[in-house]
Amino acid sequence: MTMLLQSNHIFDTSTQTTFAGYLLIENNRIIDRGRRDQLPQKLPLDTEIIDVQDQMVIPGLIDAHVHFYLSALLHQGALTHITGLTEEAIARQVPSIPIKHGWKIGIGWFSSDFGQQIYPTKASIDHYCSDIPVMLIAGDAHSIWLNSCGIEALGITPETLPLGISGEALIENGRLTGCFLEAIAIHYLAEVLQVFQPESPAAFLDYMQQLNQYGITTIGDVALTGESWDDLVYPALYNKTEAKATVRTVFYPAMREDTTMLQQCYQRFRSEKVQMGGVKQFFDGVTSTHTAYLKASYETPYFEGDVGMPLIDVERMRQLILAANQQDWPMRIHTIGDQAIQQALLYYQESAAVHPLSAGKSNTLEHLEVMDATDLPLVAQDQLVLSVQPSHLLVGWETLEEEVGEKRAKQMFPFRSFLQQGATLAFGTDTPVVIDVTPLDSIYYAVSRSEKSGQPAGGLMPAEKITIADALYAHTAGAAKALSRQDIGGLQIGQLADICILSENILPLSPEALLHVTIKGTIFDGTFVYNG
Repeated sequence: MTMLLQSNHIFDTSTQTTFAGYLLIENNRIIDRGRRDQLPQKLPLDTEIIDVQDQMVIPGLIDAHVHFYLSALLHQGALTHITGLTEEAIARQVPSIPIKHGWKIGIGWFSSDFGQQIYPTKASIDHYCSDIPVMLIAGDAHSIWLNSCGIEALGITPETLPLGISGEALIENGRLTGCFLEAIAIHYLAEVLQVFQPESPAAFLDYMQQLNQYGITTIGDVALTGESWDDLVYPALYNKTEAKATVRTVFYPAMREDTTMLQQCYQRFRSEKVQMGGVKQFFDGVTSTHTAYLKASYETPYFEGDVGMPLIDVERMRQLILAANQQDWPMRIHTIGDQAIQQALLYYQESAAVHPLSAGKSNTLEHLEVMDATDLPLVAQDQLVLSVQPSHLLVGWETLEEEVGEKRAKQMFPFRSFLQQGATLAFGTDTPVVIDVTPLDSIYYAVSRSEKSGQPAGGLMPAEKITIADALYAHTAGAAKALSRQDIGGLQIGQLADICILSENILPLSPEALLHVTIKGTIFDGTFVYNG
């Protein structure tokens, strides 16, 4: 099949400008491109000719950082989104959560909304639901909150907690409170969600169609934990859906010392639709629970010298980076706190000197939220991409100073400074940490640094606003670089025909006008999978 797609505004990622021209697509690849006055004179008789006039043609959008299994279950209705500013407000919603496979499962609460060092307890859920197991997943997916029935169903006691992994089961007076943090939390979360796997292929395909409506044609599915027995990345499920998939998946399981299974997986999953892109690890946690690893004490420390913590031993992280890069596997590392960020950047420098990756491959740092400005020169590394999520900037922005202090808060999410240092940015959403955030939303957040309501007025740390062109690059070519893919993320001859059509040229728009832009069409593998 041949398609000639014409537009007055085709985005060129190499110049970050548009041109009036055409793309010639044959089967699933772009085989020619040029200006409108250079249209091909001879085309196959069955060529489909489409002229979108003033609508904008861009590469298919790439969400570089997702947790796909959780997101698909949420979209399917197996998980229920909950929100509230108090423990009581959240617990009050439990009766309305439907029962799925014997559990009520919600997601969306943040302990920082309840105050500093205040964690929810099983008693508040028990008041509303004592006879059905309940699991409420934190919005940042780093904690879970169970009722007494849930604890009993999982057989959890202080004596049976998993050993050798990070995190904590909160205990008072020798009894479990119902709140679990980090890898221990993910250990039990994975156990509860295992039962949904048989029905997940259908959920995956359905959710992919939703992503097509956002203009998304590729995702980077990353491990939810670096330590638990189950990292919630399931290549076998992608294998079952590959033939009908309308989104490409590049997945990153947890990096382990024993790489036998990882080597087998990397060799097996190399198709254009499903690839193991590399591996993932977690240096630290999140600021809301003081598990992000800082250089100096938190603004409201839980104890003297509270700087958070590395989730795994610092030397062990160094060895895992070196081992991954020695295998020629790109490494993606969760780093929130400034100490974790600095240490990971230095280890990447060391690894690049002894185990440089093959051409076209890149390591990434994920999130980089609490950034020490003195470390900015370290981000300019040839085989490094900074994978950030603009929507995170606005999650709980009112409490940033309370969590990390005024000075550090003013240096957070420095997107413009990253670019000024010569770094490559890749954008993602981190779904379901944020719900129903689209790439167009991410672009808006990056250029306005404010909520859709316009708050805070003038934007948060407004000096770090970036241009629409830079933001669009980060969600296309930059995101492709984060996934170590050269066949997507652009509209060059030879690249896969993954294309998004926007309602208008977004480059000259104001941030406010961006909110009215719509997706008019999505082409995946040379075929329309969505028409708006």
